[in-house]
Amino acid sequence: MSSELKREEVDVLDANYPLLKEFREIAPGTFKHAQSLASMVENVCSSIDLDSDVLKMAAMYHDIGKTWAPALFAENQMDSENTHDKLSPEISYQLITRHVSDSVAILFANAFPLEVIRIVSQHHGKTTLQSFFEKARKENPKVSEDLFRYHTQRPDCIESMILMFCDQIEATARSVYATQHLKVTPDVFVTNVYSKLHQDGQFDNVQIYLGQLKKILVAIITDVSSMFQKRVKYDEDDLLVQENKNGSNGILT
Repeated sequence: MSSELKREEVDVLDANYPLLKEFREIAPGTFKHAQSLASMVENVCSSIDLDSDVLKMAAMYHDIGKTWAPALFAENQMDSENTHDKLSPEISYQLITRHVSDSVAILFANAFPLEVIRIVSQHHGKTTLQSFFEKARKENPKVSEDLFRYHTQRPDCIESMILMFCDQIEATARSVYATQHLKVTPDVFVTNVYSKLHQDGQFDNVQIYLGQLKKILVAIITDVSSMFQKRVKYDEDDLLVQENKNGSNGILT
């Protein structure tokens, strides 16, 4: 790792860095996901003694392209209308998948290190945009899954593999545990995500020792466990999610 890259890494991860401030303001949901992902990949890197500088930068900015159309992405929609409800799954696919090339364009324009840009460009590989493939399949059971795959390069190094794996985990864990309330243990969840990506050929171009892979899995399972650890339920919890009589939050009235 060059001193130039280390100096750049400090700048772009600083809270006052202009591009990062813009990211936080325009796409707050995506920004929060990126923060969580950066923390997760740092923990993984620590578990296998891998320098985390490049990967933390890639994690923080891997979805920066979503700032060009933040409302298209669920994490930024809050309670607003979902644009995709009115679009065909084919059009939604085109709009969603372009965020990878948009991210690459933004990072090039801001003179990010080429190694970071390469890792970002591979974070979806040739995975399927599952939600819109399933939507299309309801309309046409014979539709080809290949029509809903990203057309980017699969990970070709351990850093790209870690970013893809952790991105898939972070993006789906909150839904699995918080929204759907599924009773699945973190080790089963993490192992299943890995198996799906592995069996789909996403990691075919990555060389990794089995010992490293085991440590990566353990680190991610530990991370997921800490994110969604069980907690004693208190009576006050029900009060904290109730509206007052005039239907608003008391502190704002």
